[in-house]
Amino acid sequence: MNAITRLLLAAVFLLALTASAAGFRLDTQDARAVGMGGAFTGLADGPSANFYNPAGLAQGKGFAASVGATLIFPSVSYTDEGGTSTGTPFSVATPINAYLQGGVLDNLSLGLGFYTQYGASVKWPENWAGQFKAQDSSLQTFTINPNLAWRVHQRLSIAGGLNLVRGTVFIHRHIDFVDSTGAVELGGDAWGIGYNLGMQAEVVPEVLTFGATWRSGVDLSFAGRAHFSNVPTEFTGLIHDQAIDANVTLPMTASFGFGLKATQKLRFDLDATYVNWSSFRELKIVFAETDALTVPLPKKWEDTVSVHLGAEYDVGAGVKARLGLVYDPTPTPSSTLTPDLPDSGRINVAAGVGYAHSSGVSVDLGFQFVYLMSMRSTAAGFSGTYKGTAEVVALNVGYKL
Repeated sequence: MNAITRLLLAAVFLLALTASAAGFRLDTQDARAVGMGGAFTGLADGPSANFYNPAGLAQGKGFAASVGATLIFPSVSYTDEGGTSTGTPFSVATPINAYLQGGVLDNLSLGLGFYTQYGASVKWPENWAGQFKAQDSSLQTFTINPNLAWRVHQRLSIAGGLNLVRGTVFIHRHIDFVDSTGAVELGGDAWGIGYNLGMQAEVVPEVLTFGATWRSGVDLSFAGRAHFSNVPTEFTGLIHDQAIDANVTLPMTASFGFGLKATQKLRFDLDATYVNWSSFRELKIVFAETDALTVPLPKKWEDTVSVHLGAEYDVGAGVKARLGLVYDPTPTPSSTLTPDLPDSGRINVAAGVGYAHSSGVSVDLGFQFVYLMSMRSTAAGFSGTYKGTAEVVALNVGYKL
């Protein structure tokens, strides 16, 4: 293998590492919704409506706030064609959220949300079989989302808002120079802006509501640096520390949900969420000083529709119990499934409990068990099967005046 061939292979593997980084959507922005499997579009009526459906903010004069955090414990395994399995070590992700809801007039409300809508993190054991494909990678976005909600009719509310998004990415992997092993670290950040719309209608008074919300895609132009280490002397003229940039579009999303108040104590919500993942066709990382490393990588992601079913029951004395079920397909075709983001279709089972005190203070706890269905990758050079599980624990503390 000559030097040019090794250089081009190093470039391709470097690109593959970040190819799926922008394609992991989180739906854990509030403990109440987590306990209902994210089925909240038709029933959203509190501060977290900033994310789930801002039209639900229009609840008349008053003030409410909520802050929370989610703990996500993923466990993923990769099995090669020979039957050898490798699992990821213990790790935990901790996205946070905060919301404000203020009723200025009987029919006009303001809201402000802060949350992580997209995030992914995976770490594989040191020197594992796929160390030259992925070692550590993580992506986080933070969204600041002001909203305005207006009750245009006693049975219809509409809303709109802006999404100011901050994105960060970090990637580390090893490089195979045949006679030695090197490493590369990539780090970058970006700002982007989008907008969102929402509506909520009372189809049958006090019984059936319909909600819909739409969020635009957000273009992020990442800028950062690549740091190489242990590079053989013959490659230092081409492979060296330098600036990098890449453009990534976070997908447009749309959610539709029906909320049913079966009795005075029992409520159901059925949601469908569409994600325009097909906007992510390829990734192109541009190296400022080495054109040979700038190689576009096709990804060919596919649009998805996830289904969420949730229930909430008033137990009494301010206590509410919740259950949920989710089916969430992966956008990644088997031909582009790589260990930097070992995704697959997921089935989530959810449960939760909430307590609201007469003083206005409330506490909500939500839990989800996520089963990542077995998925075989046919990616060139690293085929195999991925599967796993994750546990999600969400806690929010709120106050309503």
